[in-house]
Amino acid sequence: MAKKEPEQEKGKGILNTLHGAVDSVKESVKETVQNVKLPEFKAPELKVPEQVKDLFKKKPRKEEQGDRDEQEEPLEIKTISTRNAIKIIYYLMAADGEIFHNEEEKFDAIGMELDPGFAEHKEKIVRECKAQMDKVIDPEDYYDVLQDGAELALLSSTPTADTFITPKLLVWDLLTVAYSDESYDETERRFLKHIVRKLDIDKAVFLEMESSIQTLMDLEKELAWIKTTDRPYLTIEAMVNEIAERKTVIFDSVKDLIAL
Repeated sequence: MAKKEPEQEKGKGILNTLHGAVDSVKESVKETVQNVKLPEFKAPELKVPEQVKDLFKKKPRKEEQGDRDEQEEPLEIKTISTRNAIKIIYYLMAADGEIFHNEEEKFDAIGMELDPGFAEHKEKIVRECKAQMDKVIDPEDYYDVLQDGAELALLSSTPTADTFITPKLLVWDLLTVAYSDESYDETERRFLKHIVRKLDIDKAVFLEMESSIQTLMDLEKELAWIKTTDRPYLTIEAMVNEIAERKTVIFDSVKDLIAL
């Protein structure tokens, strides 16, 4: 009979699997990300006299205003700076009300994967996140304050040529964080859905990502169970290989999904 893995080791195995998924996906979309053209920001040229005159102009009727609103395109976020992405990950980890020691270790690991200079930037990033969280007036405001912080991080993001990630990759990173402790609660999912809407990611893409990571979790649990059985070695080896192949198929599918 195979030796049973302690729960702590099982948790590390799942976390390593998820981190492996992140690394695998990032490597696949690296060239795509590097080719993303960063948005150009140009300050509008204001003409005060004309603005003053506009105050006295007749307001458009509702029908006309409606037509005009339909023509306006929503803000499109093509890239997020790694620094602000790390902030959003921090807010997600805080969504359940407290960041535990093991969660902070995960935060450090992901931060270093995203930002080579994370060790130098971490203190300031966390300080800014906590300053946002200190804006809570009543306990029921807590989630809203986190959501406001995430929105601010998205809208104030200033990516540079070598320190940014794409929206889909950010969502995948958030999912790996949410699932890394084997608990994906409603608050975390609510937070993630809000980010998905703000980034204008197709809901079908998000649901497929959720399904993929859930399947990875199930396969990891199945793998852990197989190792506790007393089946013949060759039988166990065949089952382990089959699970590995299924995981590879999922990884490849996620890579394609993010690279689109």
